[in-house]
Amino acid sequence: MTALCTGSFDPITVGHYDYIRRAAAIFDRVVVAVSVNTEKKYMFDLESRVRFVKEAFEAFPNVSVAVDSGWVADLAAEHGADVIVKGVRNGTDLDYEYTIACVNKKTSGVDTFFIPSAPEYCFISSTMVREMIKHGKDYRPYVPEGVRLYGEEAKDV
Repeated sequence: MTALCTGSFDPITVGHYDYIRRAAAIFDRVVVAVSVNTEKKYMFDLESRVRFVKEAFEAFPNVSVAVDSGWVADLAAEHGADVIVKGVRNGTDLDYEYTIACVNKKTSGVDTFFIPSAPEYCFISSTMVREMIKHGKDYRPYVPEGVRLYGEEAKDV
């Protein structure tokens, strides 16, 4: 079975890494789709975000990286994904992701599989990491090993 994990990964965090790693242990193949939303202002450009994800998962032969610039369920079909996988940290995440899951199921027939955050990661978000970077704080414990160039590559926010 193939799973599709989507997100902006601006930047990828240890929480993202944990749920994608867990998905890679369950599914034969995992495609991590880095999202592009022209309405959103990113701290890191698409090329950097894709590179960060590739660096984080270079030791995982069953994980590949794609770019998502359209309808997620269409991307799932394009990559032969049987399911979309989303990590959820709390009830707010679940409420938001559940609505999207219902739309994807209704319009495209694709199911969504939720992986709850490990307790040690439930407070970590890309927003938190971006704020730490902006204020010169040590963000490194909150990003995967090998992904360390955030401060040097961050755009002015």
